[in-house]
Amino acid sequence: MFDRMLQRIYNIFMIYRKHQIATSSIIDANAHVSYIGLFDVVEDAITECMGKLHLDGITVKRDYNAFWVFTKNKIKLFGALAWGEEFVVESFVSSLSSAKMAVDTALKRLDGTLVAYSCCEMCVLDVETKRIRRTSTVGIDENFVVETPQLQVSFDKIEDADLPQVDTVTVRSTNIDYSQHCNNVEYMRFIFNTYAVEELKRLAVKEIEVCYVAQSYEGDALTVHKSVSDNCDVFSVKKDGSAVIKCRIAH
Repeated sequence: MFDRMLQRIYNIFMIYRKHQIATSSIIDANAHVSYIGLFDVVEDAITECMGKLHLDGITVKRDYNAFWVFTKNKIKLFGALAWGEEFVVESFVSSLSSAKMAVDTALKRLDGTLVAYSCCEMCVLDVETKRIRRTSTVGIDENFVVETPQLQVSFDKIEDADLPQVDTVTVRSTNIDYSQHCNNVEYMRFIFNTYAVEELKRLAVKEIEVCYVAQSYEGDALTVHKSVSDNCDVFSVKKDGSAVIKCRIAH
């Protein structure tokens, strides 16, 4: 009976949709949804989509002693959303293997025009060992429905050797999420804080790619490294000299 109920849930929620508004808490100095705000919207959509599937982090931790971590995320941008503008968010599982899952998220204007598109790869870690577990160990079976991507997104290797250090940050209590590690959006805050306000106002980002390499925790001292070119900036956030995340921002 439980298997039939689970299959019914999967079929109903193949694509999670919601209407949203560009609120003041996620806009930038240009009164547009900020790049950090964009990551906030994507994270919320992914977790809400997973919640509808009963695969959200809180449920997975309670029922399977495991938790999800983001491993990669690439966001392509095609426009900007102004303060007060309504838009539609669509989130769905676009691929699934024994070791990882990808969730795609599209932000669209009310007329259907694509504003941004994210492909985020995730894997399951065991709470005790912190080792990768099979997706099948958290209740995902062969009946799981996978949607066709609305946009093809491929991941690239981010080279971060010899990047000059530009900042030092300490992971604080408000950077920590329910998995007890630094939240993925907080790393983007560390990165975008390396730009001045006037730089951000002029910055026209086309694509942001992030590779989440390791975790960091409250009290960890991190160094932020950055190189700048005419059309691409590369970042590495490190702990004890080793990368925690790598990021490329194309503009």
